[in-house]
Amino acid sequence: MIRLQHFSIFIDIASHMKLKKENKYLLHILFWLVIYIVYLTQYIFNERSDTLRHEFSTYDRGLTVFFHLLAVIAASYFSVIRVLPFLFDKKQIIRGGIELCVGIYIIAILSRFSVVYILEPILGGNFGEQESILQILGQLAILFKYYIISIVSGALPFIIFHLLIDRQRIMREQAEIEKEKISARLDVLKAQINPHFLFNTLNNIYSLAVQQSTETAPTIDRLSQLLDYLLYRCNANYVSLDNEIQFLRNYLDLGKMRFGNRLSIQFLHETDRPYTIPPLLLVPVIENMFKHGAEQTTGPTAFSIRLKAENNQLTLIATNNFIPGENKVSGIGLSNLKQRLDILFPGHYILKVVEKNEIFEVKMQVPLV
Repeated sequence: MIRLQHFSIFIDIASHMKLKKENKYLLHILFWLVIYIVYLTQYIFNERSDTLRHEFSTYDRGLTVFFHLLAVIAASYFSVIRVLPFLFDKKQIIRGGIELCVGIYIIAILSRFSVVYILEPILGGNFGEQESILQILGQLAILFKYYIISIVSGALPFIIFHLLIDRQRIMREQAEIEKEKISARLDVLKAQINPHFLFNTLNNIYSLAVQQSTETAPTIDRLSQLLDYLLYRCNANYVSLDNEIQFLRNYLDLGKMRFGNRLSIQFLHETDRPYTIPPLLLVPVIENMFKHGAEQTTGPTAFSIRLKAENNQLTLIATNNFIPGENKVSGIGLSNLKQRLDILFPGHYILKVVEKNEIFEVKMQVPLV
């Protein structure tokens, strides 16, 4: 009996390689070569049948195994290519079962013909009187006992092999489709962040221009630096944490210019070594502070941002004062942020939002690379 461990190596090869057509043929040839060697080894070391009066040599055994293997190969590909598609279709199961029985029976008859009219004459010896074609067709007991059972049992390893490889292929394709969906979803979320950020920044520049401030030109220069980062330096899956921090500092400085002295910003950050982080992951927190903090108050506003990166963990705590009941404090930015965190770090992040005593606090923890 052929066990799965005899050809498990082929499952590993086929599941980890995107095989070209020629390589697939080679893999099939190698598979049947291994099966042939296993059959021949079992045949040589098993006890000889008492019903055979002919003393077989190793060459005779090899030839006998080869003729048997041809029938097994025919049954294997017939089952995989022709029958399995019907068996997987509920409406075609009966047809598949009928075709399987008829097909195996025909293969068994052809195998018996090849043994009687080709193999036995080559081997010589006393095999008894040669049966006629009609006699072979009527030898149902012999066909079932010595051919059909061995052919079906021999074809099973290949059918199992095929099903396992096909299952792995389907799983790999589903994983790739899911990866593409996640990537597309992340792009959508980032695209939602970018216009939001640009809208706020342009509002800042517009306010400075209306005031005819001398800071308009430097602000535009800062905006060009931000756009350079936004368009060209954050398209990768991960960016330098230091670059992301500098991006936040530029954004905060830009916001400070708009709101003047009534906005005080404390931005503290420390890292124990260089890290990378998904781009624009921290921006929604800062955007939310401006949109629902500084923009919604007329008096003094205070931002406190503490960022710490150590032991492969990033902790961000951001607080700002707000007027209760004026507007919803957390907007689309934080909603998008949560969706991104669900995709990037499922089950491995913390995002807490607390509103208490006119203070709005966001705490975020994510793993770092």
